[in-house]
Amino acid sequence: MVAGKDSNNLSKGSNNAYQRIYTALSGGIPDRVPVLPKIWVDLAASLTGTPLIEVVKNPLTALMTIARAGIEAGVDAIRQFHFPERHVLEDDTGIYEIDKKGNKIGKVDIYGGLATHLFEPDDFILEDPYMMAYHQYWTSNRPFVGGLEDVKRICVPGKYFYEEVGCGARQRKIIEYAGDRISIIGDCGSATLAFYRYLRGMDNAMLDLVDSPSLVHAVMEKGVAIAIEKGKFNIDLGIKILRLNDSMANMSVISPDHWREFVFPHMKEVCSELHKYDPGVRVYCHICGNIVPVIEDIIETGIDCIGPLDPLGGFTCAQIREYVGENIALMGGINTLSFINCTEEELKEEARNCIREAGKKGAYVLGSGCVIPRYAKMGHLKAAVEAAKKYGTYSNGQLLEFSI
Repeated sequence: MVAGKDSNNLSKGSNNAYQRIYTALSGGIPDRVPVLPKIWVDLAASLTGTPLIEVVKNPLTALMTIARAGIEAGVDAIRQFHFPERHVLEDDTGIYEIDKKGNKIGKVDIYGGLATHLFEPDDFILEDPYMMAYHQYWTSNRPFVGGLEDVKRICVPGKYFYEEVGCGARQRKIIEYAGDRISIIGDCGSATLAFYRYLRGMDNAMLDLVDSPSLVHAVMEKGVAIAIEKGKFNIDLGIKILRLNDSMANMSVISPDHWREFVFPHMKEVCSELHKYDPGVRVYCHICGNIVPVIEDIIETGIDCIGPLDPLGGFTCAQIREYVGENIALMGGINTLSFINCTEEELKEEARNCIREAGKKGAYVLGSGCVIPRYAKMGHLKAAVEAAKKYGTYSNGQLLEFSI
């Protein structure tokens, strides 16, 4: 799905954020390196002064908070995450999700992923399209899926479901708010190991790769179907750039053989179906950790861009660029901890190195190696943007500093 560089060049001086990042994700050479740091709602809330409880309660607030933070930082694109509408109660012991009768059903992990830890695992209903659409926002001490019989109960919400529950209306408001200031990236969630972990728990997920491979594939088939429908929903909104997550599917966690057996076929199916639905869509993967042993396999899935080039996985941008060649799009590279442990000038220099290593001839998006810590400062995000403007400008098909 990688387009040729010549057909995707932008004229010098273009400042259209969407064209810039779309060109890079297509393997082309934009006017400069686009910037996409991994801003999640917790960081966005901190940067914009938005109480996290409002993010938990209001799905539109969750979307808008990221948009506001990204526009203020001057980045080229933001990821969008649709939250469920939850009724919550705050007291001295924490924030709790409550049911329609006002009873507490679980405690919200306000210091982590904002999921509700359900007191009763049976409150998670596999047949409920609403719960499966937002499955990552509920957890419990007992796996939601016990075996193959439970897999049959897993509902796959169709693309129209997301319109019915208001996701489309909310996203259109953000698209209108963003205008041409910033590009919107739609989220497909995870179809593979991260999806499996949500339903089986971390320990079971690892053991099942050996003990219950048929269960793993069966659950992932459901994950594939859900991810495809989410992707189609986003495409129908006019969103041409999609994120496909599997933050667990790396060689820091599993073996290359397990990746090829379980992750590869299902990730490939998602990419194939979304490209079939819209050949112009660009799908990038978020696989943090070590990806070096399966880098060629990732390319074979049909993914358009590989990210987030997490340096904590033990490799450099230069190594990945050497492995994949010049035409495969790459994203990421800045150590996520640099956003809290380094000065702005040090971060700029790190960003410069990433650009020089992975973006000499385009096909590169500067970003963080994973989600940026909650208490990072706006100045560090702006430092990454400044680095892209200073060191990431292209002339005659290569970085300006190399073309002089």
